[in-house]
Amino acid sequence: MLSFFPVPYEDEILYSVFARYHIRSGNTSFKSTINDLFGSTKITAVMDLPSNLNKLIENLPVGSKYTAEYLIYNHTLYPFYAAFLPPGRAKEVLDSMKMDRGGGIYTRIGIMASSITLNQFLKFCPACIEEDKQRYGEFYWHRIHQIPGIFVCPKHYIPIYDSQVPVRGYNKHEYKSANEDNCKVYDVINYPDKIIEKMINIAQDTEVLLNRIFEKKEIEWFKEQYLAKLMEMGFATINKSISQKEFIKSFIDYYGEEFLRLVQSEVNADSETNWLMDMLRKKNKTSHPIRHLLLARFLGISIDDLFNKKLDYKPFGYGPWPCLNKSSDHYLQPVVTDMKVTYGADVKKPIGTFKCSCGFVYSRSGPDMTEDARHKIGRIKAFGSIWEARLKELVEENLTMREVARLLGVDPNTVKKYARKLGLATYWKKGNNDDNESLVNYSKGASGNDYDKRDIYRNEWLNLLKKNPGKGKTELRQMDKALFTWLYRNDREWLNDNSPAKKRVNNGYIRVDWNSRDKEILPKVKDVVKNMLDSKDKPERISISKIGSKLGIRALLEKHLDKLPRTKAYLDSVKESDKDFRIRRIKWAIQELEKEGQELKEWRILRKAGIRKEYQENIKIELEILIGQNKYFR
Repeated sequence: MLSFFPVPYEDEILYSVFARYHIRSGNTSFKSTINDLFGSTKITAVMDLPSNLNKLIENLPVGSKYTAEYLIYNHTLYPFYAAFLPPGRAKEVLDSMKMDRGGGIYTRIGIMASSITLNQFLKFCPACIEEDKQRYGEFYWHRIHQIPGIFVCPKHYIPIYDSQVPVRGYNKHEYKSANEDNCKVYDVINYPDKIIEKMINIAQDTEVLLNRIFEKKEIEWFKEQYLAKLMEMGFATINKSISQKEFIKSFIDYYGEEFLRLVQSEVNADSETNWLMDMLRKKNKTSHPIRHLLLARFLGISIDDLFNKKLDYKPFGYGPWPCLNKSSDHYLQPVVTDMKVTYGADVKKPIGTFKCSCGFVYSRSGPDMTEDARHKIGRIKAFGSIWEARLKELVEENLTMREVARLLGVDPNTVKKYARKLGLATYWKKGNNDDNESLVNYSKGASGNDYDKRDIYRNEWLNLLKKNPGKGKTELRQMDKALFTWLYRNDREWLNDNSPAKKRVNNGYIRVDWNSRDKEILPKVKDVVKNMLDSKDKPERISISKIGSKLGIRALLEKHLDKLPRTKAYLDSVKESDKDFRIRRIKWAIQELEKEGQELKEWRILRKAGIRKEYQENIKIELEILIGQNKYFR
């Protein structure tokens, strides 16, 4: 039994604790240390996923409250590697680490089958070891720095470096502690700012995996999470058919080929088989955690939501939905619970079919972008018995066809059709649709609620369009000024969507080819961003409005960016928050002051960068880090 055991430091990997024990024990051989810790000299020193931890717990000093699970979850890489394993396999790995089954751990966890290679050397952050020395009087190996695919410290936002200590040393029993001799920076690493930002994001996501315990999920869970988001973003249909080339291209544009190469996760857009598509198609295939993090961040899924929130693609929102049968006593009330989503191959959009208990069935294409969209009908598929009964009542009251149509919320031709279908006796003469009859008063004093008026006026406008094919919007307005004015004031979006497109001189196209426009705009946007980042002048914020202004297409980018998926994905990856922009300004100011030979004082940097006083507190920590970086790497 051990007489003492070092208290593990924050984020210290267990390998490092053992190394510190070796030094403090006074043992002259590592086999003696191994025997102290595990009661055996046959144990191998493993950095990431050690085993025999139950034996270690048995040998800890009397009164120790450490458990094997505590050490595994807080001081090994198990939480990272096991995060995306199915529950059964994760438990197998956990049990193997507790017991004498270390030989099969890498196989069970999938490391051996992964194309991402393990680190060759233990890694360190220059700022961390300096802080550790000041705080504890010694260095130690941080857990987060030892994960393959992590290149920066998530605390200090600076590159981490290879030490001189190999992960798999010549002596398989040796635990090497971190010290000033083996943790030296010989060649300063400088990653481009865009790559650094992505490295920090992945490091922060990894840190969440390390320090949180998430409920284990089956592989299919993650696949469905990703597909739901792909459908929402327009990269997959409701039938889960993925637009592979568009998706992969956007993914590559988002990260950049250089970054993907660094994290050993390159994707060949022209290949039918690649790790990215395997994650979405192959059943029961585990993927490296780094690749899960890459995909989740691209899709905009937080780590919490990825594990804890079931993501469903809801192009029509959540039910219940309103019944749009004007004949029912629950008109506009949210009573519809029967809704089916299909994929419209012709319109390439999801189509929702809403079936009410009153028999009224309607459909429309989605997705719903506004709350008003929930009250729109694309096509009525069935009217139902209640509607038909109401039609019979109105016909028996000897109302005009247009009056009946208004009360039922349909056009007169539909009234005529269903009256004939139901065998109702009408007095309406053939060819008399009461076209000259004034249906409503379009003035402000018109009776009826807003929904009644809106539906009536919409039908009137659609009838006007039908009777006057080829007429432009201006011509139709002249034909019924009162109708146009009411719709323009009260239902402008619908009016614009249901009016003839502006006639173009020498151009026969009515619809915009958004796909071609997207391909045309993207390289121009990239050129503008590159010029802004390469500029030696005082930085300008990289924003959609700024880029749009430089290209003369600001309105297009601000109003129609969702129709440009490639451009949108790229802009989402490069646009700066206020804070990000101020940090870039500070970096520029530091460079300029260094050129001028000025001492890097905080006040001088802030003045050079043009950071107003009210924003300085928000970036104080980052400013200190950047000044610290200059101290380490000047």
